[in-house]
Amino acid sequence: MALPTAFLVGPVASAEPGEEPVAGQLRALGYDVVDTSTAPDLVTAISAAPAGPVALVDRRYVGHLHALRRAVCDSRPDALAGPGTLRVAHRARPQLVTALTSVPAASSGGGARPSGDAIDVGQLADVLARRIDVTRLDPAPLVAGLADTAEERAALQARMAAVDEERVRLTTSVKSGDTAFTTFAVRPYSGHIARWLARLGVTPNQVTVASLLVALGAAASCATGTRLGWVLGALLFHLSFVLDCVDGDLARYTVRFSQLGARLDLTADRIKEYALFAGLALGVASTDGAIWWLAGAAMALQTLRHHMHFAWDAVTAGLDEAPPLAAQVQARLHGGRWKVWLRRAIVLPQGERSALICLLVAFTTPRTVFVVLLAVGVLAAAYAFLGRLLRSLRRVRNPWSKTAGRSLGAMVDVGPVGWIVHNALPGRSLPAPLTTFIALIVLAFSLAVVPTVGGSWVIVGVLWYALLVSFASRQPLNGWADWVLPPSFRSAEYTLVLALAALLEPRALPVAFLYVAVCAFHHYDAVYRLRADGEVPPRWLVIATGGHDGRMLVVALLALLGDSAFYLGLIVLTAVLAVLFVGESVHATLQAARVAEGRTAQGAAG
Repeated sequence: MALPTAFLVGPVASAEPGEEPVAGQLRALGYDVVDTSTAPDLVTAISAAPAGPVALVDRRYVGHLHALRRAVCDSRPDALAGPGTLRVAHRARPQLVTALTSVPAASSGGGARPSGDAIDVGQLADVLARRIDVTRLDPAPLVAGLADTAEERAALQARMAAVDEERVRLTTSVKSGDTAFTTFAVRPYSGHIARWLARLGVTPNQVTVASLLVALGAAASCATGTRLGWVLGALLFHLSFVLDCVDGDLARYTVRFSQLGARLDLTADRIKEYALFAGLALGVASTDGAIWWLAGAAMALQTLRHHMHFAWDAVTAGLDEAPPLAAQVQARLHGGRWKVWLRRAIVLPQGERSALICLLVAFTTPRTVFVVLLAVGVLAAAYAFLGRLLRSLRRVRNPWSKTAGRSLGAMVDVGPVGWIVHNALPGRSLPAPLTTFIALIVLAFSLAVVPTVGGSWVIVGVLWYALLVSFASRQPLNGWADWVLPPSFRSAEYTLVLALAALLEPRALPVAFLYVAVCAFHHYDAVYRLRADGEVPPRWLVIATGGHDGRMLVVALLALLGDSAFYLGLIVLTAVLAVLFVGESVHATLQAARVAEGRTAQGAAG
């Protein structure tokens, strides 16, 4: 793979022989350095450069190597501007070329550019910002600047000598504002591990994979069903969490970020916890018949809580002011970090949740692990739900934005059945949250009578649920409480499968657990894609997998066919969904990563 290209631009500050020191720094960062003098030369050079990002660096640049690394190696923004630097992603090259034709020259003081004038990187960034978003980088406390004279260069070098670059690099690599457990139990040493791994040439993605493998080892240890296995599993699971922190520190230390790495990290977090649940259940399944139901319920509740959080973030994104109630709560908590940590701990963030799981696994039994996680999870969900519901009250007469409605529409996972109903039937439905609440009541009643009348009534309840959900998802989802729809739909689908397996065919509970895990993977994946680049799973995937309402109808039909048919049908359905959901996600993630890095054939041709 060709190296990314850095172009030295700007006026020559010194007549001393030899190349500028910044050229050596750029090569140390893995760039191929090209010296250009005028805009026409630069446009030609950019067009001929290999696919990938390009960096424009003023040859007068003087600064710490890590300041330059942060300026030219961060792949997250389309354009990143620092003192004398401008990094542009491959997909933004056309806008860069256009900006080059209109930027004022470094020596002309504005107006039309004389053909031989040098390029001012700062002015070029300002012009480019009129076309695309340009992220501005402040190198402080590191030093970076432009030196026109030997005296200015000496002054910058003196400022550089006064700063401990390695200490700043290590400090800024450690995530700030973390939760209490992570801050005190992991962060004091995670940055040092990241630095050691960086010197060994280990990449953040490799650490993420290692974290996943260690967690799978923890799950395998817990599957032995012995106290020694549980203790070892708890230790391995904590080590996996430490590595999960280290991969982010390593990415910040080396400034090696990627879309693939971000998606891998998020997806691995879910796989690790669910694999541990499966290992705990597998180890005692022969003596505890209800353990798979408890494991599935714990997994479903965690997914529901996360999707409530995702939906709330979607409707509140971009708001300038917090609601009055939230402002009052924040004012009461202001002034003490421990209060902030306490407020975060109430909703059971990842660090505290991981610590709780490790302690429970090591010193109790799998049944206790799941019961405690369910109890604490219900309290955390209730706290978050009530707080957000109260904050939503001020939106009764002031709906959320249309963008919020589109985001929620992408998260509800309603399939072809819902599309047909809400496009074919005239009239306006009840408010979406009320319609959804009625649908959940109908579904709960149909499940409640299963022990008495069998699975035949479930199909009636699910049909009514699908009809009501179709009406609920019909209108623009920007009402004051429409953010409750995604978690409500998740709870409906997961509860239906787990409840039917427990009531009709207990031997299907492990399969029901896998079904929930597969669907949860898909629902998380949809949110991650929506957050990363505004994309959603393709329409063909929704049609092929039915949407959550279509899948519920299939599960209800399987229950109608009898216990054995339900068991075998659920196995087939779960396998098909796993192939479709995981296969499409992997393909889409790799494709997006290739596009982002400018390595597709189309990108190379551009």
